Amino acid sequence: MMRNIPTSRIRGTFHVGEEVLAEHKDKRRKEVGLVEDMRIYEDIDLHTLSPMIIDFYERTTSYRLFAKVKWKTWFKPFASVYRMISKRTEQINLPISSREVEMTGDIVPVSEETDGRRRPRAWVRKIGEEVCFIAIYSFHKTRERTYMNIALPLPWSTMTGVLELNQMGSRLSLSSKRNTLKNADSGTYLTVKQKRFKLPIEEYFLVEEGEGELHAIHKMWLFSIPFLTIQYRIIPK
Repeated sequence: MMRNIPTSRIRGTFHVGEEVLAEHKDKRRKEVGLVEDMRIYEDIDLHTLSPMIIDFYERTTSYRLFAKVKWKTWFKPFASVYRMISKRTEQINLPISSREVEMTGDIVPVSEETDGRRRPRAWVRKIGEEVCFIAIYSFHKTRERTYMNIALPLPWSTMTGVLELNQMGSRLSLSSKRNTLKNADSGTYLTVKQKRFKLPIEEYFLVEEGEGELHAIHKMWLFSIPFLTIQYRIIPK
């Protein structure tokens, strides 16, 4: 039985881009971070977690983001074909090259009424003038566990990543894998109209502080086979 996981009601058309947010922006709010207050994640000890990690999630626009995208060799032909589509849709639009690039962007407050989730805000990321990601961040709570709930509008659908947060000393991991809780909400879901499907995609982030900046690694699997790794450097402005 599919879990009753909150899902964004926002959908794209064939072209997603920033235009998808125009009618959904909440002009009454101003947001600067992916998270309003990290205290909502009650399983995280903010006294021992890196203060820079906390600050990044609460004041994301105060940081610069550099990324190296590394596709697995077996997946590169598929990535090249998908790249032709993603350049037009302007969603999950990642480069084929593994050279480091800067991702710029902003946090856009999104209307709760049209999105349907709590305090949603979109992180719009660009490489140069091209939009590469539009991810709408929110959260939800199930059985005393708070999850990060991230929606990516797609053509006439929405992909939702539900991430479980776990602390590793001063480091933070975020994962869609059901690692610690057998009946966790963690996972990747596709919503088309009123139907939701569990996707065979898993992702894992590890964020840590070092030498005055943050380092993050983002790994993704398809049918449990690794296909993508993104390495981030996150530097205070």
